[in-house]
Amino acid sequence: MKKLWKRLPKLSRNGKTVRNITFVLLTALLLPAALGWPALTQDGALAKMQGKYLLTPSELLYRTRQGDTQGYLFQGEGWVAAGQVRKLSGTSRPLERDEPIITRIVDREEPGVLVIPAQDKDDATVLAAFGGPEEAAQAELTLEVAAVEPDWGVPGEIVKDETFTARCQREENGYYFFRLLPHDHGEEQCCVLDAVWRQLLPIGDDFAGNRYTVIWADAQGQELSRLTGEIPENLNLRDFW
Repeated sequence: MKKLWKRLPKLSRNGKTVRNITFVLLTALLLPAALGWPALTQDGALAKMQGKYLLTPSELLYRTRQGDTQGYLFQGEGWVAAGQVRKLSGTSRPLERDEPIITRIVDREEPGVLVIPAQDKDDATVLAAFGGPEEAAQAELTLEVAAVEPDWGVPGEIVKDETFTARCQREENGYYFFRLLPHDHGEEQCCVLDAVWRQLLPIGDDFAGNRYTVIWADAQGQELSRLTGEIPENLNLRDFW
């Protein structure tokens, strides 16, 4: 081995520089591969998660953002899904700091309502309705939200059942996006929307089971159709490591 090593040609200074740069570039490529090709953006983390569950190709329909958390609504052939990507303080993969979660996947051909699992910058809860009549131009959503017991250490805080109503116009893609803003109840009572986001979302639960009604109408406000149902179960699909 020593004799073979001595037979190798000696590199010039420029040759050594090229060798070192090549080594650094190869390391930069091979290290991410060894770590499972971590996604470097939140959109990339969600795309990687979609590939894992064979939800590609897909089209992004709506996005919400609050702080380091983004919520998504996206669709593919025959399905529509909601998901979330949130920033983590630490993971077992040193280059990966975003955790993607897919909360729901439903049949796009059936009328329904999905919650986008992240509030927007105004603290609004956004729900998407789809599958309404082709001739509809607007819609109204009513959501009944059941109270949850506050347990985040605020003495005397009260949470009650509430009903929220919002209206919106039909988007070009055929979806309707309703924004529900929390109510201000003063110091003694917490809005049930805030209670759900603070208490249930971190543990993988949310608005599942709460009842809704969507009324689709034409441009003159004449009712065309209505749908009553419950927010579907949270699948809570995660990329554990």
